[in-house]
Amino acid sequence: MQLPESLHPWRQWLEWFVPEQLPLFADLLGRLNPMLGPLRGLQQGGVPEPDGLGDLQRHGPYERLLSSEWLLADEVPDEFMRRAAVGEHMFLAPQYRAHQANRLIVVLLDAGPLQLGAARLVHLALLMLLARRAQEAGAELRWGILQSVPRLHELDTSAQLKCLLNARTYEVVGEEHWQAWRVWLAEQQPNVGECWIVGQRLPKTDNQSCTHRVQVHRSLDGQSLSFELQVTTTRRVSLPMPDERLALQLLKGQFDGEVVVAPPLKGSVPRVSLTLLPVIASAGTHVAMKMLDEQGMVVIKLPAANQKKPLEIRRHLWKAGQVPLTVTFMHSTLGAVLSDQWQLSFWNMPGLKAVDKPDPKELKLPPGTGTFQPVAWLRNSTTGRLFLLDTQGHLAFWAVETGRSPARPKTGQTHRLTDGVVGLAKVTKERVAYVRNDGGRLYAHSVDAYGTVSPAHVIGVAEGVSQVLFAASSRWRGSFGGCALLSVENGRETWRVISATDCPVQMERIDLAGGWKGLGLLLQEGDDHYCLVLLSPNQQSIALYCDGEQEVLFTTSHAMTKVSFCPLSGLVAALTSARELLVYSVPLRTQRLQVFCNEIPEKLKEGANA
Repeated sequence: MQLPESLHPWRQWLEWFVPEQLPLFADLLGRLNPMLGPLRGLQQGGVPEPDGLGDLQRHGPYERLLSSEWLLADEVPDEFMRRAAVGEHMFLAPQYRAHQANRLIVVLLDAGPLQLGAARLVHLALLMLLARRAQEAGAELRWGILQSVPRLHELDTSAQLKCLLNARTYEVVGEEHWQAWRVWLAEQQPNVGECWIVGQRLPKTDNQSCTHRVQVHRSLDGQSLSFELQVTTTRRVSLPMPDERLALQLLKGQFDGEVVVAPPLKGSVPRVSLTLLPVIASAGTHVAMKMLDEQGMVVIKLPAANQKKPLEIRRHLWKAGQVPLTVTFMHSTLGAVLSDQWQLSFWNMPGLKAVDKPDPKELKLPPGTGTFQPVAWLRNSTTGRLFLLDTQGHLAFWAVETGRSPARPKTGQTHRLTDGVVGLAKVTKERVAYVRNDGGRLYAHSVDAYGTVSPAHVIGVAEGVSQVLFAASSRWRGSFGGCALLSVENGRETWRVISATDCPVQMERIDLAGGWKGLGLLLQEGDDHYCLVLLSPNQQSIALYCDGEQEVLFTTSHAMTKVSFCPLSGLVAALTSARELLVYSVPLRTQRLQVFCNEIPEKLKEGANA
């Protein structure tokens, strides 16, 4: 790789990045390098060792006397004695080498929510500077995470750099975190030479354990970063905000030739509404969104891995005057429940007949299109049912007509399954799960396409529970497959994860930091631990909380206005304020799609120009 001469000192680490990312680091390295100051002196220690011959001298033990002097003792003994008396003999003097203590430069990084985004890139640049600093001094660089248990890592491969980027948590740094590291560092003395702690709102430290403090934070106008280094004096420098596209690539770990490029489009995606959630097919193959300028939905087929053909985009329209109450997929086919003044009709749902609009006491449906109602559509070769949960906890369904048996519910009618329902989701291909409140207690059930309801499974007290998330799992076929219950305390979300009966841990309480929100519950097949999908307070990051650890999955340039999670496919679909759609697979830890949905129809463009 050809590097400018100014970047040659950091070639070893810059080779991990693709050429287009280098200007970002060139700017950061150039601004930060003069701030670091001299290295603290390396101490000498231990007993000196001989290291060959160094010189000749007039004094010394006679076992080191020059051989030529011993010749005088044999040939001219009087001269030998004279030289001995006046100190003229020559002795060999050995060269001594002093031991240098094994010195470490330790960098402890704040991986909490205050350092999300551009601050993490400053961490990378500072680590490269300190790695070079250690190399020049014959020392070693090690890094750790302040919020983690004391453990140090090397920085000699790009994989370790990606490990650093993935080491994120929603916890801010507290006194207890620093005290744990301080005790550990004291045990390493005298091996640690410099100790740097880097972050924002750092705890108080002593000069003996911590030699350098670095505060990184955004300016009040959000247009720059402030880098403040505290040693014996305080030094400050203002850093420009990095290019958003390059910054996102780096924060997602897309470097070392692994930059992901969105597939080419076969035309543009129509402008979509920012008030309605994206709808994800349970098979993980399609995503649908409500179009803003037309009466219908746009459906995008998610590209396969290494797909080269253009992206498949389709528009589905319905009649003007019909309002979509909810939208769902059956496999890859999109369907919707539409409402007009008198009827509910089932668009693109074969076997379901239109019904008279139910009385609000029977089924309370929203008058506008502010949100899609929870829905699940089950269908097999002999029967089918569409389940819908209204705003008052009434769970209704409509049946597909498959015969004249009086035991089967009639098509063309709205049927009530139960009341007091607080959550509904499709959890297997053939079953729907729901939780109902009965007498102040919560019970979980599942139901199939024939209407067969499973026995009740008690999951807790209903008081204070405002939302339920379901985990998709084959365990629902037998009994209970797991869910999470939300309660809000002092503005912070607390989730109680209720596991399936055969899991080793039956209940886990997860207290989220302020502003974080739970989006979905994931249980991968063969695993016994549930993972909670989270949205960050600034609505620009999606994270995964699992087994006490939090991992940031991806970030966006603009705030996310609507985010959907599908427990069956494990897909997250996020729609940002810039109408950018990002689809991410949580099980595969990979981005499936990134596309802008902002194409305005030609007729509207012509009208605006006129």
